Amino acid sequence: MACQTYALNFFHFHRSPKPALFTFLLPSLAKLSDLSAIFSSRTRHLSKLLLAFAPLLLLPYSGSLQALSVQSQQVIQGSAPYLSIDGVTKVASMEDLLGIRLPNISYIPQGANSALYPNATIDQSNVNAPIEMSNITDTFADIQTIVPLVNYPEIQLNDLVVSPYNYGHDDDGDDNINATGQLTIKWQDKNGIDITGEVKANPNKRFNLCDGPYKLTLTATAGTLSTQYGVPNSSTFAGNAHSYYINGNMNRPVACYAQPNLAYDDHAFGTTIWDMDGPNWVSLKGFAVTNNSNIAENFPTTGSDRLYFYLLLGGISPEQVIAANGTTVSAVSGSGVSLSLSKENTQHWAIDMERICRTCIRGGNLYPGGDEALKIVLKGPSINSSNKAFSPSLFKLYSDVNHTKLLYSFKIERWYISQPGSTVKYGYADAQNFCRSLGNGYRIPDINDYTNGNGAGWTEGLPGRSINNCQRKVSYKDISGKWVGGLFNEWGFTANTMNNFYEGSDWNLSIGNNWANDTGYWANSYNGSLYSVYSADGGIDLQSTANSRFMACVAP
Repeated sequence: MACQTYALNFFHFHRSPKPALFTFLLPSLAKLSDLSAIFSSRTRHLSKLLLAFAPLLLLPYSGSLQALSVQSQQVIQGSAPYLSIDGVTKVASMEDLLGIRLPNISYIPQGANSALYPNATIDQSNVNAPIEMSNITDTFADIQTIVPLVNYPEIQLNDLVVSPYNYGHDDDGDDNINATGQLTIKWQDKNGIDITGEVKANPNKRFNLCDGPYKLTLTATAGTLSTQYGVPNSSTFAGNAHSYYINGNMNRPVACYAQPNLAYDDHAFGTTIWDMDGPNWVSLKGFAVTNNSNIAENFPTTGSDRLYFYLLLGGISPEQVIAANGTTVSAVSGSGVSLSLSKENTQHWAIDMERICRTCIRGGNLYPGGDEALKIVLKGPSINSSNKAFSPSLFKLYSDVNHTKLLYSFKIERWYISQPGSTVKYGYADAQNFCRSLGNGYRIPDINDYTNGNGAGWTEGLPGRSINNCQRKVSYKDISGKWVGGLFNEWGFTANTMNNFYEGSDWNLSIGNNWANDTGYWANSYNGSLYSVYSADGGIDLQSTANSRFMACVAP
């Protein structure tokens, strides 16, 4: 490219060689004219002689011009344009642009050690051995890449060689560097969901151990750098890509999801028909834990003997939780209930959708399970217990043996005892007698002890809800102190024999052709009318004394 610079300078200063030479010769020609005048009185042969030799005066200058012209046509070899991030170190390949910089250390693509990262660690991260961020306060913005946040998910290489980045350079001073090629970035959570847009919108969001390890993929297409002049006047780069696996700091383990039976929710029914997903319900996961110490919002607030749920964890294994808490956990306050802890992958919450629901939008394997989890089984009063007493019980699980780091907490406020039997149903009077026989304050559940739905004349469920089924939401007390919601909106389909929902519990059901009627439980009378609530979806139905349903009791 030096050739082109010099050629331009030469052309600028020597744009018209002949006029320049002519000007240079003017003084000599003037003197020659004077000499002719002096000798004009003499023979005219002298002037002819001088005129005859005049062309010879041009020979030295013409020869010099010819030599200069020949030299200017020779190629002056320069250097090609190049990329440089710091203005000094040259980028040797597109792979050099795929490095990332962390707050305390630099990583570069595997096997591509580069002068760009003299103190770098070669990246060897994978899904099982991710890069761990150094601080629990680290955010997505703390990871620097060649793609600016404002340009997510892509930037053209041509935008990087000009202002304000000015990564394009030419040692020979050639301007107007142009580039082709593109760089893209993609963030994904551990489930493969693209969260690039979310990162762009909220770069100061902290890494969530529940969603990690994250996958960060940087991709560079093939590209070129070029200038208008020079030899060589272009550089080419081959395309490349690299993926990093990154997790948040592991010093603060978290509880991510509390998963009871996932059936039913909008994953099966769709949002337009049933509207079953509550604000903290996550499809295929369960109740998202937003505050591990907020027992008013943490699942469950209701319980029954041998019902169980899975706690999905981040930054800690089920074995570590068991080591810190033991296999049996007693209540911090209250009485009658304990927890049994074990490691188990989340189960396949199998349901025969075609048999159960003709209006469901999906069929087949809706809830495959398989996530590593801590299984928590409730142990408390049942129909066969000698002591059926219960008082609201608070539980706390810790991530350390000294019990200084709270992992999860919840409080069982209401306890249910069901009459076992997969086919036997009872009249309303039988249900009343059954609950009285248990003593200890057990009673027939009110509608709101089962569901947060509204229907069939009942309007004390979720405010504004007009759909006659429950919504998957943790039960809560309204301003009057009355419960909104109960067992079914929290635990889902509380069946035992039907596809092994809560296997071993007393909530045995036999599903016939009319699945709704076959899952109905007696509820306490309301405004002079009898009701039942279906455990499948929390739907409410009017009943008469001639009908028979399953029966369960609740305390207090």
